[in-house]
Amino acid sequence: MDVDGVVVRDTKQKGLAYFMRCLDEKSRTILYYLWWHRHAEISELRNLFDTSDDSDVLYRLREIINGKSQELWGKTIVDFAQSKIDPLTGEKVLFSWWFVGEDDALMPGGDKSLVDMFNEKDNVIIIAQLPVSVDLTAPDIQVKNSILRVKFKKLIRGKIISR
Repeated sequence: MDVDGVVVRDTKQKGLAYFMRCLDEKSRTILYYLWWHRHAEISELRNLFDTSDDSDVLYRLREIINGKSQELWGKTIVDFAQSKIDPLTGEKVLFSWWFVGEDDALMPGGDKSLVDMFNEKDNVIIIAQLPVSVDLTAPDIQVKNSILRVKFKKLIRGKIISR
């Protein structure tokens, strides 16, 4: 049996949640920032984790994030552009790094549980990717014994199932 072949084939089927678990916290922070904002200058990314060194950020972008992306999917997930038009705003953006991953293409099968938490100096940030069938307008938020529970109603054909 070709164990290496099985591992490679299995790994290429992994989605974004698996990919994020393979990254260290600083690299995940950079990728989440780019995913959320679509693009960022190197100074923005450098300020995410208080480093004065662009080379650390560049190493994480090129070697860690894009390296793992290339290994898993055969393509990069972030890219640098000297000049690019943001398709959502029409704004011309100069000298920025862009998230170029296609969310649906990176999340095949049932690997849709992307949840992460960052404990920053002044904040705790929880990031979760939810299915499109969720009503985001009225979450039920509960905290008990330092455990956060957020409950959303599901939508069927654009309508809330129950209230």
